[in-house]
Amino acid sequence: MGMKSLPSALLVLLLFTLNLPAKDTAPPYIDPAKVDFQTLLPAPPANGSPETLQEIALILQKQQARTPEEVARIQREAKYLNVFLFDTVFGPWFTAKNLPVTTAFFGHVGANIHPVIVAAKTHWNRPRPFLQDHHVLPPIDLPKDPSYPSGHSTAGNLEAMILAQMAPDLKDALLARGAQIGDDRVLGGVHFPSDVAAGKLLANALMTQFMASPAFQADLAKAKAELDAARANQH
Repeated sequence: MGMKSLPSALLVLLLFTLNLPAKDTAPPYIDPAKVDFQTLLPAPPANGSPETLQEIALILQKQQARTPEEVARIQREAKYLNVFLFDTVFGPWFTAKNLPVTTAFFGHVGANIHPVIVAAKTHWNRPRPFLQDHHVLPPIDLPKDPSYPSGHSTAGNLEAMILAQMAPDLKDALLARGAQIGDDRVLGGVHFPSDVAAGKLLANALMTQFMASPAFQADLAKAKAELDAARANQH
């Protein structure tokens, strides 16, 4: 399913949520049609199933324990889903202004994965946790697209793996931050744990396809060179 075939309202919503450019004219790194998400991912637990009820119970437990600091982080991640959420690893200098090549590179990556995420969400059409239990109270604007798989988990984990190629010395911290971006969607009550787990599976599959692309490898090298120079200037 390509971007042009998606319902217009859902397309606009996902473009906004993922902070993607409205138009991405560069040749794609991967063919979204070749990402067989139906084979890669298990079907989500059924609405009202014991598995779903257990997930809701966990979400409510986490909701009770949320701290103000966690709420602030959840709100930031909901508003700005992009690679610069990893400034918590690199430092405050890690910005779009300082890294234009990296910004363009990750924007193109986002445009490549966007149709895959939307196609998977549309296929399974799983209602969000707060639609299945009114006791779930997210501290952010309620997403209107389906729940499974988590786009934040997919993007966060994928970006972490790519950044780990660019800054291998920070691999552990980057992967932990990518996982946190997905996990925070459970903490925020807008995703089930199984949505987040599926996003991580999808991210791994996408990374394999990206790494097989010569165009991706070439742009990755350019972004890495820019990042290396920017990091050197911090010392």
